[in-house]
Amino acid sequence: MQTWEFLVRKLVPIDDGPTPDVIRPVLREIKRRPASMLNPMDTAFEWVRPDYFKRARFDGPAGDPGWFGPDSAAWYVHMHTPSVFIGMINTAIIDILHQDIQYAVYDHSKLVGRNDDGSVRSGTFSGEGLGIRAGHTFSFFTGVVYGSTETAESLCRTVKAMHGKVKGQRPDGRRYDADDPEFFRWTYATVVDGLAGAHERYHPKPLRGSDLDQFYRDYTKVGEALGGVDLPATKAECQRVLVESPSAAQVGLNADNIKYIQLMRPPKAKLSKPFYNFGYWMIMDMMPPPVQQAVGFTQPSPTVLKNYRRLGKLMLNAPRALGELREVEQAKARVEDDRSRPISIPRSA
Repeated sequence: MQTWEFLVRKLVPIDDGPTPDVIRPVLREIKRRPASMLNPMDTAFEWVRPDYFKRARFDGPAGDPGWFGPDSAAWYVHMHTPSVFIGMINTAIIDILHQDIQYAVYDHSKLVGRNDDGSVRSGTFSGEGLGIRAGHTFSFFTGVVYGSTETAESLCRTVKAMHGKVKGQRPDGRRYDADDPEFFRWTYATVVDGLAGAHERYHPKPLRGSDLDQFYRDYTKVGEALGGVDLPATKAECQRVLVESPSAAQVGLNADNIKYIQLMRPPKAKLSKPFYNFGYWMIMDMMPPPVQQAVGFTQPSPTVLKNYRRLGKLMLNAPRALGELREVEQAKARVEDDRSRPISIPRSA
């Protein structure tokens, strides 16, 4: 086992399959372009960019704003890539705690680790599946927000077709269907609220009030293209879905999904306990009340909470100061006739 494989397996519990190659693609890019070290956030995307961004076009056609354009709330929120990343992790955790979605993932996703007989090895991930999930997730959200109109439409058609196959039955006999309006509405709400929640907490100049609601309205275009109906179009509507809808009752711990929650606070991690405590808080702080209640989450003392918020902002804003994703730069150039024209941002920023 190579050193990078050992390190990855120390950080992420992976089944007996191959280790995701997250290091060598980055090193190859640095060797090809030494200047890429000055923009580590963009360079880190080399893990998934070559294989999963092939179908997404960002540099043309000239003048095409895509689905949203540079003046949109969607662009403004997504241009803070670190908070988008945290928002996506938040959504993934919620998925495993909602028992309809949990068993849909167990039955249809390559993400979870498996035993030799194909059964799920709870508390582990598939090395191959981890790369596939990350690649599809990042390419989808980057493509629908920054990509050309054709890119956004094509990505949504592909994902909608994939979701149409996600149907099955939980161990308790309850059936799930990714095309069910209630199932989809809950899943959609976790995504958009996770992105908005991370934006509010960690963006240096976050959108507020009606400007943030515009982000929720922007995103309904994506949800509707994926087949959603009656989607929440404001922060308040989204909160009602997450707290009051029938799906909220399906959030809970069981013998399988609790093992994934325990990964965030491993009992043997004594020396690194402060690190894990902070990471656990960072995710759970953004969760809707049903999820916080299910895991028994409580906020730390006011002093610790204040320091956590400061540390989170510092950590997530430092890498962005070093540069932006190349796809964002390509999209800006595609839209603008004159690259020197400044891009306006929503007024509350």
